[in-house]
Amino acid sequence: MRIFLNLYGGVAGDMLVSALYDLACSAEADLAATDDLLAALPFEGVQVKFTDELRQGISGRGFNVIVSEDQQHRHLVDVLEIIDALPLTDRARSWSVAAFELLATAEAKVHHSSREQVHFHEVGAVDAIVDICLASCLMDLLNPQKIYSSPIPVGSGSVHCEHGEMPVPAPATLELLKNLPSCGFDLVSERATPTGVALLRAWQVDFSSRGAAITRNVGYGMGSNEYKDRANFLRVQLEELAQESECVVELRTMVDDQSGEVIGHALETLRQQPILEAYLLPVMAKDSRPGFEVVVLCDIGQQHSLSRLMFELLGTLGIRNTVLDRSTLRRCESTSQGISHKLRMHSDSEQVIGRKAEFRDVVRQSEADATSPRKVLDDLSPTDGA
Repeated sequence: MRIFLNLYGGVAGDMLVSALYDLACSAEADLAATDDLLAALPFEGVQVKFTDELRQGISGRGFNVIVSEDQQHRHLVDVLEIIDALPLTDRARSWSVAAFELLATAEAKVHHSSREQVHFHEVGAVDAIVDICLASCLMDLLNPQKIYSSPIPVGSGSVHCEHGEMPVPAPATLELLKNLPSCGFDLVSERATPTGVALLRAWQVDFSSRGAAITRNVGYGMGSNEYKDRANFLRVQLEELAQESECVVELRTMVDDQSGEVIGHALETLRQQPILEAYLLPVMAKDSRPGFEVVVLCDIGQQHSLSRLMFELLGTLGIRNTVLDRSTLRRCESTSQGISHKLRMHSDSEQVIGRKAEFRDVVRQSEADATSPRKVLDDLSPTDGA
């Protein structure tokens, strides 16, 4: 499954929270993790509330953080201590930390300061901490394999900040928008907030075109203001790949001047990235020197970041890039006898045409039973182990 963020009216932390919450409810997801997170918030005089809202006739969710008592300004270290104490998964916590580090870096840049010295004013207020942690918790709960997004509408005019009236996008927001696709420059008012853009960067969303998809569930998150020029909402779609082919990029480079340790470390590091595959081929390089060809398959949106990483890890001087058309079957997972199974299915139907047990689960089960993986596989029914 994958998620597509349609930033039709803009992007803000509360809009992402409400849209993802609406999507999770539509998908009938278990929201116990979000309840635990909200119950663990260490703030006095703070309430959170989801509401039903309408924007130009479209219904969706709104999200409000109501602060009834004065809250202190915080530095980055204070915010990170709060995040570290919250009941978040490792992935949701890393997203939340990354978002606040991005915010701190942007604020420090525009104010000629350091990340440690930055006082989080509107950015570090309680509502931003809640928005970032809750949005990351919900995204982790939905567990997409890939997150796509439309370009970011930024709006126009001016906005009142802690340091006075500022042009839209505000300076910190513009810093966060660097190298990201922006649009909506004629829309009324501020449409992209620092918190919203920081979350997009922390989640490493893909702004490239996506292949055909089947939409399974939809969520709408409403902004706090109503505008006449364009409805202020953000739409989130939970999708499945609908076609049997997709475009991927193959990155290839030959290495004949690095040790096996360096090449092995590089391959393991690459495999920890969001790639499709990475492997080595033995080759005869220049001057008849034995070497290796490092091959990486990835989505088009990851091409530049992975190329930079390969240059850094391997010391190579050139990487060949080839766009390929990859034929695939639609895949999902099921669980039987405590073991996950990968199901291969026709892309245009629900028909299962193959099933394979997840070998890591097989090994774990064999260790628990003090037997061998082969014995566990033999004990599975033909339909479970096929």
